[in-house]
Amino acid sequence: MADTSDIVPEKGQLEDPKSSANTSEIETGDEAPVPMDTVRRRIVMFSLCLALFLSALDVTIEYAWIGSSYTLSNTASVAIWAKLSDIFGRKPIIMIANVAFLLGSLLAGLSQNVGMLIGGRIIQGLGAGGCTVLVTILISDLFALRDRAKYYGLTGIVYAISSSIGPVLGGVFTQTIGWRWCFYINLPFDGISLIALLLALRVHTSKTTLAAGLKSLDWIGCLLIVGGTICFLYGLGSGAGDKASWKSAETICLLVFGVVILVLFGFYESRFATSPLVPMRIFSRGTNIASMAVLCLHGFVFIAYDYFLPLYFQIALGFAPIISGVSLLALVVPLSFTTMGAAFFIKKTGSYLLPTNIGAAVMTLGTGLLISLGAKTDWAKIMVFQVIVGLGAGPLFQAPMIALQAHLPQKDVAAASSASQFLRSLSTSMSIVIGTVLLQANHGGNQLTEAVSTPEAAQGYVDAMKYMWIFYTAMAGVMVATCMFIKKMPVQDKS
Repeated sequence: MADTSDIVPEKGQLEDPKSSANTSEIETGDEAPVPMDTVRRRIVMFSLCLALFLSALDVTIEYAWIGSSYTLSNTASVAIWAKLSDIFGRKPIIMIANVAFLLGSLLAGLSQNVGMLIGGRIIQGLGAGGCTVLVTILISDLFALRDRAKYYGLTGIVYAISSSIGPVLGGVFTQTIGWRWCFYINLPFDGISLIALLLALRVHTSKTTLAAGLKSLDWIGCLLIVGGTICFLYGLGSGAGDKASWKSAETICLLVFGVVILVLFGFYESRFATSPLVPMRIFSRGTNIASMAVLCLHGFVFIAYDYFLPLYFQIALGFAPIISGVSLLALVVPLSFTTMGAAFFIKKTGSYLLPTNIGAAVMTLGTGLLISLGAKTDWAKIMVFQVIVGLGAGPLFQAPMIALQAHLPQKDVAAASSASQFLRSLSTSMSIVIGTVLLQANHGGNQLTEAVSTPEAAQGYVDAMKYMWIFYTAMAGVMVATCMFIKKMPVQDKS
């Protein structure tokens, strides 16, 4: 008989979402969704995946520093969007987030100066933060726990594909029809997502008045998490770029104040907030912390494939952007198969530990193999190593999330989703900066995106990348160790 002890009901966790009751004084929109037929369910998932695709695409579509404004607003707004959806309902808030992303894309595409472009990217990032976290929350609202694995698997594939082709599309657009199409490309597709959600998504909408909802919002928590995130991420960007050195007072102050403010946010949320953005009770179990840590470490290592493999292909090997994108299919295709394979395994057996542990081990092996990539084109290594990476990375898009939600009552799932998304966003931002710093330190210069002109220069670039891949292999090893602390769901009294 299949082992189903990983996931055991906790007050209806495995039951249909309509069995969940909302007992908060402010309506949260967590009531049971209106039942969906197959066509409506597919339209809703298509529109959610499309919104997620565009949000993830714009994280990596620009290598330029202007892209940091998108990351800042995206990461800083995640917890606030989740809380707003608790208060006012999921559908109106994801619609607002979609509109914000659409308007930001239009403004960035039409920008006439740097200030206008940055403003567009900030608005775009705000909308993307809402879209990303609300896709995760809506899936937890619409589907029972075991069914979620399949839908989280779909979103994992979408995220992997979009973040992988982002740098390639950015390069192709810039070299052909112009950089503005990095933003114009969002308009028709986001419009389709917006209309589809408007017509097809049926969830209970809160009847909370605007005044009551705004009054219940944790304003101090909002200020602390936004301020701390901006300081910390801007400090990372400042030190990694040409604006200031890591030893400068500006960089040090931004990083220190960012960490201090985020610590104050956690303290305030746990001690004083009456309606916290992130209830600290979701961190009360070690298995929850381990699940979040695995999600963050997976994001930390995975973003390196999306960001640095295209650099290796285009700078060290001299691939054209299109060939670079095609080469990444060796990672994306097996990842898609194992993501969905893990989803169906979890749905059938109820076991999330096996996909998590095997995925982490194989991903670590694949990352270690990348250390041996050379300055000459070796298609066997390029293909096989990426296949191994993809096979391991796939299951970790959804298995740790299911492990986290299995240990939480339904009322805390939205808060846990926003917390994990926020921490994952922070970790991916840190990963790009740390990887870039390691590459710069060993390459001996800041010009990491300029094509090399001699075989010796290509070898020097590849040698610098080896140290970076060693670091990411070590972080993947930490992820393997962390998986050991994820526990099966303890048997509950069903009476």
